[in-house]
Amino acid sequence: MFNWENVQVFNVPYKFAVCDNFIKDFDDELFPDKEWQNKNLATRENKVTKAINAKNSLDLITHTQKSLLESILSQNFHNRVCNILSIPLVNETTGVRKTNGDYRIAREAMYVTNLKTDKNILDVHYDSEVTIWTGLLYFSDSDSGGSFNIHSHNKNLFKKIPIKKNRLILTYNSDNSWHSVSPWDNDEPRKSIYTTSEFKNFGRDENRRPIGATELWIK
Repeated sequence: MFNWENVQVFNVPYKFAVCDNFIKDFDDELFPDKEWQNKNLATRENKVTKAINAKNSLDLITHTQKSLLESILSQNFHNRVCNILSIPLVNETTGVRKTNGDYRIAREAMYVTNLKTDKNILDVHYDSEVTIWTGLLYFSDSDSGGSFNIHSHNKNLFKKIPIKKNRLILTYNSDNSWHSVSPWDNDEPRKSIYTTSEFKNFGRDENRRPIGATELWIK
């Protein structure tokens, strides 16, 4: 299903990777239709709506789309990413962070539509300290401009990676993994699959699900 042999790995200023033509039989219909996209965007206007559980969003996607998410959630996918980014595999039964609770590894994959006005997405930032790695698989082309940007430890721009359909971008997370997204020219939402592997407090976070997400807990 995936063209892992296309991956390019970069070590500076931190570990990240780019893989073009990632899905072997790529098709635009692998991304949910307008009905799903409109519902997803509506959650930005209503904080209560954001609490809609994942099941309601998953009801609007096809079996093929859900299968793609499940493939991205697989142990094999996680292991591949860890190998690419030189992340040591840990004991996923218990995790490696067990302070103040039972922390375990959770993997997430979700369809995402971003607007160019999403300030929290665009600004230079690094991800939550519980995040191990993140991935973005784009379903939008760069003809409207915009890029995923890698920044050095002082937040200076290091590299621009153009947004490209069927391009996967992987980043290893640390407090030096600064990145941002350049705004694009038109008002069309940017479409992608966002995936991540992170440590979570199993007791506290077990029932929390981001909208549109399929989440696998390692038990």
